[in-house]
Amino acid sequence: MNILKEPFLQAALLAGAISSIACAYLGVFVILKRVVFMGIALSEIAALGIAIGLFIGISPIIGALIFTFIGIILFWLPYNEKRLSRESIIGFAYAFSACLSVILIAKNPLVESRGLNLISGNLLYTTRMDLFVLGVASIIVLVLHAIFFKEFIFISFDRETAFTTGIKTDILDFVLYLTIGLMISVSMKTCGVIFVFASLVIPPMTALIISRKIGMIFISSCLSALVCVISGLFISYIFDLPSSPTIVGLYSILFIMLFGITLIRKS
Repeated sequence: MNILKEPFLQAALLAGAISSIACAYLGVFVILKRVVFMGIALSEIAALGIAIGLFIGISPIIGALIFTFIGIILFWLPYNEKRLSRESIIGFAYAFSACLSVILIAKNPLVESRGLNLISGNLLYTTRMDLFVLGVASIIVLVLHAIFFKEFIFISFDRETAFTTGIKTDILDFVLYLTIGLMISVSMKTCGVIFVFASLVIPPMTALIISRKIGMIFISSCLSALVCVISGLFISYIFDLPSSPTIVGLYSILFIMLFGITLIRKS
């Protein structure tokens, strides 16, 4: 328990908990709407925003927010798919953002001094400002989902039926994607692409294995993410391992174990 007396670890634990719970919750919608690839693309776009923000001298969070918002609009807008599918556009955005962010980071001397790693993240460098931004973003997401939760669930399960009942599916899709993009962009600086994307996908997958009721799916997703974050940070501190990859490794181990138990029970 003496580990918890370290201020930097307290900040890392709080940042990891907020980011993982928020992403694990939003990830249920990502899985239900089958837009997993969009999640990784938005993560890379947010990373590019951070890289450009550092390169030109503005707040990396502002850069991430701006570029993530642009990415959301790009993926949300309807267009003719006769020649290019939406998935191909998302794939292009992912590849372009990934390569450009790596180039910009490699040419920026500030990166090493700030301990910034956009790929694996570095929770141990979490600042008070990072925690403040994460808290504000989480409150905004919480309020929007408290207002539109039933509608978000409806359009995630059956968008066409929701549209025929008079629900403004396009607008609600945009709001939902906006909340997902917001949490991705504010989590990226401290957590990195691997952590953010894994938190959007693996805890919801784990929850869908062990739960059938929609309420329990959200709860199980958030709880599994929180347990892995707490355990992962302690393990990474004790054994001197990178924090975010350790947490993602625990996500994966938990999913594999539960998936294996499910297969054994069915057989």
